[in-house]
Amino acid sequence: MDRRVTKHVWMVEDAPARAGDRARTLWTKIGLAVENPDGSLTLQLSAVPVSGRMLICDAKTPTVAPTEAA
Repeated sequence: MDRRVTKHVWMVEDAPARAGDRARTLWTKIGLAVENPDGSLTLQLSAVPVSGRMLICDAKTPTVAPTEAA
């Protein structure tokens, strides 16, 4: 049986800083991408982003780079 690669689709938005806080990046999982035998991807989305950007990555929780100490 052929095992196809599954990836998560995330919407990534840069949120403005709040009073006394730094700007943040918000990650919202919006679907899955399945790799087809020809290398193309089939997207199955539960939401369509109207702002921000989409990121397709391996099916694991994304890690956020550590921030520098203030």
